[in-house]
Amino acid sequence: MKRTPRAVLESYRSELLLAALIAAMISSPLIDHHRRIGGVAAIIQLLLLIVGVLHLADLKVVRRIVLPAGILWLFARLLEAFGDPRHGYTHLAPLAGLALSCAILWGLFRRFGSIAKVTGSIISEAIICYLVLAIAFSQLYWVLDHFIHNAFNQTIALGQSGTFLYFSMITLSGVGYGGILPINSYVRLVAAFENITGLFYLAVVISRLVSSYRPRTSTPDLPPPHVSEPPE
Repeated sequence: MKRTPRAVLESYRSELLLAALIAAMISSPLIDHHRRIGGVAAIIQLLLLIVGVLHLADLKVVRRIVLPAGILWLFARLLEAFGDPRHGYTHLAPLAGLALSCAILWGLFRRFGSIAKVTGSIISEAIICYLVLAIAFSQLYWVLDHFIHNAFNQTIALGQSGTFLYFSMITLSGVGYGGILPINSYVRLVAAFENITGLFYLAVVISRLVSSYRPRTSTPDLPPPHVSEPPE
């Protein structure tokens, strides 16, 4: 039977949202150099976010926290894209994004604790949580670099969110190439905490998925063999 596009969208919503999130992260260097493209991309990202979290996350958290934080982030991104960069209010998008990322993680984690069966969608949601963690820490690094002098071993331009995202991802995964290093003691502690969070997240998620695994097919219980009664 041929499936309609709506049925395919419903079945693979988590996978499509994951692909959109990865595409947005890969395009971050382009957005950093073209502010107005970033503003248009922010609108698209928010629409995808709303479609995704309404299905993936706790609805109460979505309505009360995620949607207001998303609107605030969109407003900050539009100011960043079309405002005068000489004014400080045009650089508040990472701060609003940090609040949005934390709200999304809250909603996803509340849902993730009620896994009944491991599916492709559940694995996609686990990867989404991992990537949102990296995004949240990258926004936190932006805030720290903005308010702490010499936070890193190199000067990172104010609008280069892709650089903070790169450092966050290699720190969360434990790779740590060493091209960017935190030199401030507080930022070092945050980076160490992110690395521990990444390792702990992988351990917890893998154990949770393994404990919830159900094979697709199982051998039906066979009836006990019939034993004929001996003749009298």
